[in-house]
Amino acid sequence: MIKLLIFIPILLLFSCQREQNDSCCKSDVNETITLNTNYASNFDLIKTNVGYKLNILSPETGDVEKTISISPSAEHKIISLTSTLNGMISILNEQHQLVGVSNIDYIYDTLIKNIYVKNEIASFGDETSISLEKIINSKADIIFYSGFGEKFPHQEKLEKLGITIIPIYDWRENHPLGKAEWIKLVGAITGKEKEAVDYFDKITLEYEAFSEIAENNRSETIVLAGSMIGDIWYAPGGESYFAQLINDAGVNYQYKDTKGTASLQLSIEQILKDNEHTSFWINPGLSSKEKILAINPKIKFLDAFKENTYCYSSQQSKFWEQSAAMPHLLLKDLIHIFHPEINLEEELYFYRKVN
Repeated sequence: MIKLLIFIPILLLFSCQREQNDSCCKSDVNETITLNTNYASNFDLIKTNVGYKLNILSPETGDVEKTISISPSAEHKIISLTSTLNGMISILNEQHQLVGVSNIDYIYDTLIKNIYVKNEIASFGDETSISLEKIINSKADIIFYSGFGEKFPHQEKLEKLGITIIPIYDWRENHPLGKAEWIKLVGAITGKEKEAVDYFDKITLEYEAFSEIAENNRSETIVLAGSMIGDIWYAPGGESYFAQLINDAGVNYQYKDTKGTASLQLSIEQILKDNEHTSFWINPGLSSKEKILAINPKIKFLDAFKENTYCYSSQQSKFWEQSAAMPHLLLKDLIHIFHPEINLEEELYFYRKVN
C-alpha cells in the first residue's frame, strides 16, 4: 500500500508599450536578486533593497506588461476578484487583508465568510460592471483581477487615486505548478514571501512524487475533458495546464497534440467522432447525468458518460478556490480515478463520480 503524506492547509490584456510603475508602496528601486519562478511564466518577482519589484508578463508576447514596486512592511487592503488568489491568501492566513471579493456566495474559506458577516469584506460582483464608488469607499489599495482580455473598469481613475491594479494570469500557465507558483506573488504582497516559497517547495515535492507513481503505472487510457456551453464543447488546449495534469496522471489526453493554452471549441459531432469509446470524461461541468443530457441528449452515446464521468465535488467553490494552489491533491485525485490498481489510501478530495 502506498502511503504518502499529504499537506492540506486550513484551489488577454494588451501589451503596454511603456513600463508602468505602480506603487503599492515604494517607487524606483535598485534590483538585486530575481526570485526563482521554476514553472510560472507570466510574472517575475525581483527582490530589491527596499522590497520587491513585480513584473506582470503578457501571456501572448512575454513582454513586461506592468511593473509594480512592493514594500514588504506595508499592510494592504486587497480586493481579490479571482477565486484562485482567494485560496492562496487563505493558505497564507492573510484573509484579514481582504476588503473585497467578487461574490461571497462563491467563497469556500470559512474565515473569509466570517469576516464578511462582520461587514469587513464586501461583495463587488462581476469585474466588468464593478462600482467605482464602492471601490473608493472600501479604501482598497490593491485589486487582483483575472485579466480576461479587457482593461479593468475605471483603471485610469483608480490608478490616479493610488490603487494598484494587478492582472492575474495564472489561468494562462501551461503547467499545474505554474498556476500554484503564483502564491509567491501573493506572499510578496502580503508579507509572507518565505511562507509562500516554503509551501510551494513542499507541494512541488509531493506533486513530483505522485507524478512518478503515475509514470511508473502509465497506461494507454484516453481521457476527454471539458463541457458544453450552448452548442459548443469547450475542451482544454493541448498546451494547457490541465492537459499537462492529465499527462502527469499517467494517461493520454485526447487533444494533447493541439496547440495553445486556450480552450478548444468543438462541435458535439466532432466530440462523438473522436470520443465514442474514450475511457474517461473529466469536468463535465454538471453534477448529474440528467442535467448533462438536458444540455445535449447525444452525449449518451459516449462510453465514458455511461461508466466513467467525474465532476468537481458538489462544493464547486472548493475546487475553484483551492485547486490552483493544491495541484498535488488534484493530481492525486486523477491518479485515484484513472489508476484504480494503485491503492491510494486517501479519498477523493476535489472530485466525485457523476450519477
